[in-house]
Amino acid sequence: MNILILTAKYGMGHYTASMSLKQELENKNTHVEVIDFFDIIFPKMKTIIYGTFNFLVSKCSRVYNFFYKFTANTDSAPFKSIMEKRIEKLLQEKNVDIIISTFPICSKYISAYKKSNNPNLKLYTYITDIEVNKEWITNQTDSYFVASNETKIQMMKNGISEENIKVVGIPVRKEFKENINSKNKKEIVIMGGGLGLIPDIDKSIEELAQNEDIHITLLAGKNQRIFNKYYGKYTNITVIGYTNEVYKYMKKAELIITKAGGITLFEAIHSNTPIYIVYPFLSQEIGNAKFVENKGLGKVIWKKTENAIKPIIKLLNTPVELEIMRENMDKIKNELEPISVIDAYKESVAK
Repeated sequence: MNILILTAKYGMGHYTASMSLKQELENKNTHVEVIDFFDIIFPKMKTIIYGTFNFLVSKCSRVYNFFYKFTANTDSAPFKSIMEKRIEKLLQEKNVDIIISTFPICSKYISAYKKSNNPNLKLYTYITDIEVNKEWITNQTDSYFVASNETKIQMMKNGISEENIKVVGIPVRKEFKENINSKNKKEIVIMGGGLGLIPDIDKSIEELAQNEDIHITLLAGKNQRIFNKYYGKYTNITVIGYTNEVYKYMKKAELIITKAGGITLFEAIHSNTPIYIVYPFLSQEIGNAKFVENKGLGKVIWKKTENAIKPIIKLLNTPVELEIMRENMDKIKNELEPISVIDAYKESVAK
């Protein structure tokens, strides 16, 4: 069986989820390939598109949030006829049985292609945040794989049949799910995803560094400015550049300080590491932060006027509260359905 996972590198979260799915599905006697959809539909503009996205999320979040909300209310697929030819060529080259989408634009274009050309093609969409933007929803998606029961309820309110929604969490690498031997006392991981969009807490990092009984691992990702600023500056801060071994650091930590990305959230859940979110500002990440707060998985500092340090120190010195957060993470994991794309495909064929 040939499975094609279509994604986009808007940040690294969607791509990371796709690679985690590939790792999971390849154990089921399938051939799985991950492709950046922009290599297919906008190959000459890809660099500009991604550069603009990185600029907006890091420098102009209000503009980004405006476009995010705008796209939620449109289901158009620009340049449809041209894109259908490119998609047709791709599917023939790869001899595809199943398409998985981890990015809304992929779902839109494949849905448009299915409607006009191949209604029997199976399209499964993985939603990589808690809060659903309507741009994820297309009329030719066979099943949606979502993060939580809250996400499922949102989908049903948008007209999706319950039987077409699977609550599986957000895909993470198997290493995050392996047994956790122990946590290092007062070990903190600070990270901002693959791009290293570290929360704006420079003063907090400086203040934390003065607490010699705390050790900080700062995962700078591809953010060379952050790496250069803190590398070798403090004896109790270890700075790591871009790494595929985030699980090693997260599983040892008592607490992770980060932005509220959906992938990072479920990596923390599977690692049983309470999550401390500082100043969420992107629309989808605000939804993820609310989930963390409502489910008791960690703490959220909503305003820059709030002191970020005192709650961190207090939390590290309150092991009972940390344990309750870890127990709440276990509850989330217990709610997830043990179903894969392969299972969904077999169910549909059997009908």
